Amino acid sequence: MLGLSGEIWSQSPDNYYDFNTFLEIIYVILLFPVLFYSLWTESVFNGQTVGKMICKIRVVKLNGYHAGFPEYFTRWAFRLVDFWTGMFMILFFIPIFGQETGSILGVLMLFMSGFVAFFSIIRTKKSQRIGDIVAGTTVLKLVEKHSMDITILEDIRESYIPMYSQVIKLTDNDARIIKDTFVIARKNQDYATLKRLRVKLESVMEIEGRGGDAEFIDTVMKDFNYYTQKL
Repeated sequence: MLGLSGEIWSQSPDNYYDFNTFLEIIYVILLFPVLFYSLWTESVFNGQTVGKMICKIRVVKLNGYHAGFPEYFTRWAFRLVDFWTGMFMILFFIPIFGQETGSILGVLMLFMSGFVAFFSIIRTKKSQRIGDIVAGTTVLKLVEKHSMDITILEDIRESYIPMYSQVIKLTDNDARIIKDTFVIARKNQDYATLKRLRVKLESVMEIEGRGGDAEFIDTVMKDFNYYTQKL
């Protein structure tokens, strides 16, 4: 009797649709954290997801300052363009290809997903995906912090105002080489080396520096220290 009642209940159209609705609700609940994971973590952890923490990278504004929720939201919203364009293109042509090639299309979807972001990253100077370009952000490699007596870092006053935000393009190793070369060249009054160092810095940072060669290089080093300590 109970078995018959269960069979009748399972075959009831109303119960069937109720069960499907229940599954859809569970699916949405499980999907919600996945959809908003990057937006939530970057907002809470100052531009980093767990993966970015492991890789020691962070989302920052192009001027070197910390990004805010508007920038994180813009990057998150444009993930649709960056990572799902390939899938949408394939799905658009499914009626043309037919169902027989479904398995092949599935593989193509997998490989096509993210191709827009990949192409954008390799083609832009600051390695930005579409979301970064729109938001005015980039992903910055965090430099390793050391004690002050063994590194190029020096204490910068809180009131210090940096002049060249483009120093974020320099790595910790770049800064060490620059400082060593700068100290020796200035001590020996090697103006030719100072000039070459200035030209190289202006080329890498894509700027036109102000002041004399020694003054410009000294400012670059202070700005690098400032942004390094702030990040």
